[in-house]
Amino acid sequence: MTPGSVFKTVTLPAALEQLPDLFQRTFTCTGSTVVGGETITCPFAHGEMDINDAFASSCNGVFAQLADELGAETIAQYAKQAGLLDRYSVSGISTAAGSVALEGATSAQLGWAGVGQYHDLVNPCALMIYMGAIANGGKAAVPTLIQKVESPGLPSLPQFTRKTKTLISSDTADKVSEMMMNNVQAAYGTKRFPNMELGAKSGTAEHEGKTADAMFAGFCVDENCPLAFVVFVENGGSGSAVAAPIAAKVLQVCAAAINR
Repeated sequence: MTPGSVFKTVTLPAALEQLPDLFQRTFTCTGSTVVGGETITCPFAHGEMDINDAFASSCNGVFAQLADELGAETIAQYAKQAGLLDRYSVSGISTAAGSVALEGATSAQLGWAGVGQYHDLVNPCALMIYMGAIANGGKAAVPTLIQKVESPGLPSLPQFTRKTKTLISSDTADKVSEMMMNNVQAAYGTKRFPNMELGAKSGTAEHEGKTADAMFAGFCVDENCPLAFVVFVENGGSGSAVAAPIAAKVLQVCAAAINR
């Protein structure tokens, strides 16, 4: 799938680690930003922001500029490190590999890649595992299918004791986790997720001639309900408006089943 703005969870760690002055910078969004002589658009003007505001507002212009400054090699490197280019085996089922094709990309194309458009492709399972790594200091539980739960609480499965390789450094994971939790407070609204503390990033992946795909990815930080999640609605439209409410409903059911 084309990830849309959930891919900013890859561009952000790259910027955090490669641009030491990132938190001192300010940005101004007028609704469009010129990168490499081409225009990167936002749905509306976000005004003056710091990086926390730009992430919560999902400003395409800011993240396109950052991607262009970081360069194609760095964006591809961080997508690979995040595991988004890997295949995973989930209870014997192999997932499709993702791709970030940036060879020969112009500055504008690289900018669009940094906001999850251009030729970016990710597998929802790989994205979910990456969300778990952000929440868990860099490593995530190896995924497994659960077909039936017969007793309260999390199933005691050996797979949950095994972890992936390090997908994001511990310090960077902590920063990204904090910023994703700020997204919920500043952009999505904590009332949509009652009795849950979570971090998230929405995505609206655009396709020419079709309604955009809606995505919402993140994690719960409650130790009694430590879940990573990805909601993908093909041709659903806005990630925040369409996918986020689905995530809220499913998470409430999961939390009730775990804690009953």
